[in-house]
Amino acid sequence: MWEAIGLGIIQGITEFLPISSSGHLILAPKIFGWNEPGLAFDAMIHLATALAVAIALRSEIWTLIVGLSKPQDSEDGRQSRRLTGMIILASIPVAIAGILGEDLIEEKLRSAIIVAAALVLGAILLYLADRRASNSEPIVSQLSEINYKQALVVGLAQAGSLIPGISRSAATIAAGLGMKFSRETAVKFSFLAGLPAVVGAGLLGAWKSLGGDGEIVILAVAFLAALVAGILSIKLLLLVARKTNFNIFVIYRIALGIILFLFWME
Repeated sequence: MWEAIGLGIIQGITEFLPISSSGHLILAPKIFGWNEPGLAFDAMIHLATALAVAIALRSEIWTLIVGLSKPQDSEDGRQSRRLTGMIILASIPVAIAGILGEDLIEEKLRSAIIVAAALVLGAILLYLADRRASNSEPIVSQLSEINYKQALVVGLAQAGSLIPGISRSAATIAAGLGMKFSRETAVKFSFLAGLPAVVGAGLLGAWKSLGGDGEIVILAVAFLAALVAGILSIKLLLLVARKTNFNIFVIYRIALGIILFLFWME
């Protein structure tokens, strides 16, 4: 039960903050002696973090859904269909990369040394993108202003984040900042663009685990822990995006990378 709560909280926090869920999910079991949770568990916490996005960004998602129900020649209808297209476009590269590179990622790229290097590399990219954002006025301050080229760049960054340690959140936020999104817009589009991938991963894991003997209570507790932690971490990141820069996450990533490199290098 405590492992379920702990892993659920870790997933909920690190799925959204730009600090890498892979690094933490490698580190935590080594520190606490936890076992691998299994496919059913993994599926539940992915679905929980998808629900966390839906709750935390319910206003944006509801506006999108309402707009899709309106005529195509209305302004709301055009904007909602356009943003939906951007989200789909940003989801395509990660879907292709996930299908083609699944074996490589699972078998070759999950060592502590690769995760440590990716943590540091991701920290550098996030810092450079954030510094650029601090030194120039954003061009894109609303989700409706994102164009197809910018969405594709974010999508390619999301595909690159399949390398454990890069962090989907860090990669997509850095790409958004590089495209001169405002920090808040970069964070929101990062979550919306990642929603299909997170839902897909959860449903795929649930499908593969059908017939398993996962305990319902354990899975439910993990789901709830990941959901609550996910909502809180999304709200925290949006607050940071509105008030300051992302340097705290850059420092944390580098520190975690050094710890992994020194103590758990394989």
